[in-house]
Amino acid sequence: MPRKCPYCRAELPSDAPEQECPVCHNIVRPPNPHARRFAWVALLTATLYLVAMFSMLARDTGWWIGVIFGAATLSGIYLMITMYHFFKAG
Repeated sequence: MPRKCPYCRAELPSDAPEQECPVCHNIVRPPNPHARRFAWVALLTATLYLVAMFSMLARDTGWWIGVIFGAATLSGIYLMITMYHFFKAG
């Protein structure tokens, strides 16, 4: 199945990883394989931090807020690793 330009839907002449569309002259690259994981980890990290912060704003104290902050911290570390792979892949 030939690749198509995502902008003008014209067929591309080869299967090269990076090439210029002969019709619209945009550079066409393959999709980043780490994009979906990066988006999910970023969403998870932000959600965990927001839950913990709003719980503290509501003056709710308990051991579970520490657990949520710990999980958010681990998720943030994994997010940095995922960001490295995402931006390295281009």
